[in-house]
Amino acid sequence: MLVGTVPHKELTPYLRNIADDLYPKVDPAFLPHFQEYIGLLGNIPKHCETFFPYYFSIWFDNKLGPRITELARLAIAQGTQCQLCQAVRYTPEVGEKDISAIPGVDAKTLNDKERAVVRFATAFGNNHHEINEGHFVELKKHFTDEQVTELLMWSAMALGLGRILKVTQLVSETCPLPEPSAVEWTKEKKAA
Repeated sequence: MLVGTVPHKELTPYLRNIADDLYPKVDPAFLPHFQEYIGLLGNIPKHCETFFPYYFSIWFDNKLGPRITELARLAIAQGTQCQLCQAVRYTPEVGEKDISAIPGVDAKTLNDKERAVVRFATAFGNNHHEINEGHFVELKKHFTDEQVTELLMWSAMALGLGRILKVTQLVSETCPLPEPSAVEWTKEKKAA
């Protein structure tokens, strides 16, 4: 990590509450990475108090729905190559078959609406210069202008945060992630 982090016990009460809420939702194999991420954000507690309400709103309170939002996040993670972003699952509505379909886009697990989002988000995360009118024509077959704008804002957030994790070396190509325990962890979460 190229930037110092704030230990959990020294986080502001606001950030500690967010951390305490998020940590149980994270696969235990990846928790140390999330703790460092929250510690990084602990350097700017005032900004986090305005950032997190927006971030959680555009993520969880949008009109795209959890499956579309998660597919977009994971497609962008393919471009940023953020190992942490690729490894973590935030909704049971997106399964491993869906995730393995993202690079090829045309898998049977994705419908036309989802393929439009994955195509757009993949281009957004890999090379935004490839995005053209055709992407928007395809998106507008399935989404309102409000939803397309939400997708744009969410894509910017996912891309930017993935890049922060990468450039600060919170994740790196030379530091492989531990084997995910997501399968067992996900089963435990569904049963709870």
